[in-house]
Amino acid sequence: MNKNADVKQAEHLQQWSNKAVVSLSASLVFGRERASEIAQPLLIALFSLTANDYEKALEIIVKIDNFSVKRIFLEQFKHTYIRNSGPEDFSALIEKVDFSNQQMSDRYDNALLRLFNENEKNTALLSRSLRALPITAKRMALKRLSSKEFETFKRVKITGETLRKKQNLLSRDAGEPAWYWVWVLIFIVLATLGVAYIQQVNGAI
Repeated sequence: MNKNADVKQAEHLQQWSNKAVVSLSASLVFGRERASEIAQPLLIALFSLTANDYEKALEIIVKIDNFSVKRIFLEQFKHTYIRNSGPEDFSALIEKVDFSNQQMSDRYDNALLRLFNENEKNTALLSRSLRALPITAKRMALKRLSSKEFETFKRVKITGETLRKKQNLLSRDAGEPAWYWVWVLIFIVLATLGVAYIQQVNGAI
């Protein structure tokens, strides 16, 4: 049964390779940029056939004889794999980012900070985990990690989380006394209104 499944998968992969080479070769007539765009959905189809097996999919690409086609697939391989099946934080690090845009900058820095924390706040460990990224994306992430802007972001984030924890702790500890004083205040208001009403009635008499 497994042998038959393996044979079928091999046939499907060979069919994908033949069709992909023809499609990408034809698209090169319109330029490398257009060919790169077409390569991405073709790679997603390959990842589907290999059940997102990185090594198996890469092996299929490496076996392609057409050098121009192979080169474009290899250029788009990591980027497309991460978008298709990689961690969400990796996806944030490979997108184009304008650090002058606060929303884009915060999204990028949040992703980088989570990865940094997951790697024991160790730059060497983080660098190793970023190997799956395209080289330009990895370089930018490591450069951002050592920037003053990221250091400020990290400090603000830590301070904010510390304050939230203290507020939650105070709210939990002061929960019952707070309600006690609310009821006391309500009683005082009602008593004051009652006294005022009695005085008004007595004055009328």
